[in-house]
Amino acid sequence: MGVPSGTIASPAQQDLHWFLAQSRPRKRRSMREFAEREIVIPDGPYSGRRYRCHRQPYAGLWFDAIDSGNWSRCVATGPTQSGKTLSCFVIPLLYHLFEIGETVICGLPDMDMGSDKWREDILPVIEQSSFRDLLPKRGGGSRGGRVESLKFANGATLKFMSGGGSDKSRAGFTSRVVVITETDGMDEAGNASRESDKITQLEARTRAYGNRKRIYMECTVSTEQGRTWQEYQSGTQSRILMPCAHCESWVAPEREHLSGWESAGSQAEARTSSSFCCPQCGELWNEAHRIEANRNARLVHEGQSIDSSGCVQGDPAPTDTLGFRWSAVNNLFTTAGDVAADEWRASRAVDEENAEREMRQFVWCVPVAPSKWEETSVDAHELSQRMAGLPRGVVPEGTFRLTAGMDLGKYLNHWILVAWSESGSGQIVDYGRIEVPTDDLGVEKATAVALREFKDLAQSGWPIGNAHGEIVRPNQVWVDAGYMTPVVYAFCRQMGEKRYRPAVGRGVAQQHRQWYNRPKTTGSIVKHIGEGYHFSYLRAERLQLVEIDSDHWKSWVHARLTTPLETPGAIKLFQAAPHEHLALAKHLTAEQKVEEFVAGKGVVVKWERLRRQNHWFDALYNACAAGHFCGVRLVEEHRVRRPRRSLRQMAADVGNIGDR
Repeated sequence: MGVPSGTIASPAQQDLHWFLAQSRPRKRRSMREFAEREIVIPDGPYSGRRYRCHRQPYAGLWFDAIDSGNWSRCVATGPTQSGKTLSCFVIPLLYHLFEIGETVICGLPDMDMGSDKWREDILPVIEQSSFRDLLPKRGGGSRGGRVESLKFANGATLKFMSGGGSDKSRAGFTSRVVVITETDGMDEAGNASRESDKITQLEARTRAYGNRKRIYMECTVSTEQGRTWQEYQSGTQSRILMPCAHCESWVAPEREHLSGWESAGSQAEARTSSSFCCPQCGELWNEAHRIEANRNARLVHEGQSIDSSGCVQGDPAPTDTLGFRWSAVNNLFTTAGDVAADEWRASRAVDEENAEREMRQFVWCVPVAPSKWEETSVDAHELSQRMAGLPRGVVPEGTFRLTAGMDLGKYLNHWILVAWSESGSGQIVDYGRIEVPTDDLGVEKATAVALREFKDLAQSGWPIGNAHGEIVRPNQVWVDAGYMTPVVYAFCRQMGEKRYRPAVGRGVAQQHRQWYNRPKTTGSIVKHIGEGYHFSYLRAERLQLVEIDSDHWKSWVHARLTTPLETPGAIKLFQAAPHEHLALAKHLTAEQKVEEFVAGKGVVVKWERLRRQNHWFDALYNACAAGHFCGVRLVEEHRVRRPRRSLRQMAADVGNIGDR
């Protein structure tokens, strides 16, 4: 029922035409078509221009693999600053929201990151697209603030879910599509979780859709044990093969095929003299060769190859996961010279190990293998034989300072006493356990009683190893305040606090996994900053709390326990039968130093508990940090200049135990 030319349609006819147009089934575009027709780059060198796969050819291979429908789970990893977030996170998310018009769950390590991802990555792209009119006019995301759920005008919902919080926060929402960013940052079950890891929990929200589900994950590769690399390895392990302009072989150049920078005399020379070479024939590729090779690239999966005629042979491995990876050779936002300049700089960096990690993770997209630091590990039986000549409880005559640390428990308090020489060497003079009569008195009162018992022991002092019968008391006693905190605070206030100080360790392996944040300046709160520790004034408690970087000081202790006995800085034990020190040695070796990737922080050093009984280890690192506060240094020029006091002056210091 057409309208004659030149005739104005009536309102009823206009409505009918609109209805008929809307009722026609709309052809669903592929993800590649959606990206190139709808997405406008919001920032960067291509700001304001339409998204085009030829600028980064890996993206076309990624979208084509997704559009094939062969995999319900798609995992991508590639170098930073190569368009990974836009291509592998934002575009799949917007495709399902607006092209398909369905609800999408966005998974990320924490909800604060959700607000950042929305405002910095997702919203700017929507505002540059034809879907800007679908943005919510009211509710979450419309006026800033915390973003958890957004309802768009087409009926689709974007729901943010984090790897933190309770499991119930993930259990009550379902969707066919989950898009996860910073995958490795979610690869750990919460302490209170009774289910599996957070990523598996998010995937469970799609269970009702069977093989129709769509899971997308993107992240910079971390370690071989990280979720991203594990997913890649268990998936298709796809590779981007490119034809060589010289020998026409299909190849995938990697880090070892970037040549010319190693012998360069400067970073500028490395930039101009380096290029990729063909892994097959060894011929060098100029930038034009590399760009053309990438634009003619093919994606092959584990079990496949490309024959001389350019045809893909073989079947991909049977898996529901597309494991997609590209590296520096595929990143056309940088030249081979740029990469070579970075390699030259990294090879000459002061912290060469850290620079190497950055190149592997952020440029070449290969995992960093966590090192176990076995070369500095401490053997319990060897440690039990690291002894000096003096027996238990005798302070060496050359002692510069005397410090003690104590770790509290429900039934036993573990304490340790260390004598320090001016060269920075330490000798464990004494250590022991104090029973806490919890069952008889209740835990609070029993802890207070046990603390007073140690105070009485310290008040009586320890003899100096000479014939004068002099005794000395600890200059500092740092008491674990992570357990029975109010009782410890009350005890330290009663003792005058300046000698007995409450201390709490911060580190990856600590019970509450609190990172140590080193302050930069002192002020009304921070009263003193030392090496891996600082004093914070607690106004409500009317005392200062020592906050300690436990990972730093545990590393320091193990380094001292492996230093040769006659070398400055070594820590040794008092003379006794080796089996008498075995219990102590097992505590001191109850943890092992490892390296681990942590999202947002990179590869960090942490201490991994091997055995539960580590109390003397905690007490010892407290005593060592206290020694540093007292002026103990390995390097003379960095020594804190405190008034010199002889052993006799220390021995005379028996009046008021809280006098400093």
